[in-house]
Amino acid sequence: MTWKKPRPWDEVVPFSSLPVSVFTWPRLWMKKLNMDSWREMFYEKIEEVKPQDHWDLKMDQNLDYNDLGPGWKQSLQEHSFASFQCSRCQHFWSSVQVVILFHMYLDQHRRKGWVKMRVFRQECYECSEGKLEEPNFKEESVQRVLESLVISIREKCYGEYVAQLSEVTVIGRHYGPHRSDHCEACLLGIHQRPKHTMYYGRPKDTFQLVWFALTGELVLLILPECVDNC
Repeated sequence: MTWKKPRPWDEVVPFSSLPVSVFTWPRLWMKKLNMDSWREMFYEKIEEVKPQDHWDLKMDQNLDYNDLGPGWKQSLQEHSFASFQCSRCQHFWSSVQVVILFHMYLDQHRRKGWVKMRVFRQECYECSEGKLEEPNFKEESVQRVLESLVISIREKCYGEYVAQLSEVTVIGRHYGPHRSDHCEACLLGIHQRPKHTMYYGRPKDTFQLVWFALTGELVLLILPECVDNC
């Protein structure tokens, strides 16, 4: 029997009838965005609030925490959402404890600003030879990171007060501690996780029903991947 993608009004397809290929779909919608994509979204957001100034954004994996030159400001985001895949054993996991470091500088006389960013990696916890892997962000996560970055720029570089509404997005429940021994930022003593944090997650080796948009339709999928608070 040929499997057909269910529509929202269809009955839920039994797990036994789903093709194996469907389990690779979560990795497709979490595919890696390159630096050009980050810059394009950043330019749009910063130009909305500071159209008179020119800002640039670049990656710098040698950036050090609290090591700032004269006039530079720092911003640390500790709860970004991204996915990882081990390059050795292919294990896939997601985390809302992804840490991103920003250094920002504004030259008010030249009306130019610069942002350097470093994204901290995580190590596979199921592979004995795991190495630190780069996170893969979906566009929604990047948008949230950049919105927070622009607020930090306005407050720290322009001296503005920006009223913010606290927002918490939770998928799943709290299942287990953050794996600090596999987190680059934790190993460097940068990431300090609060005692009570709600985050994306569910037990390993279980199945979860989720809705998400795919090719313009609302599709119900059963995801077998482990979504941890790593």
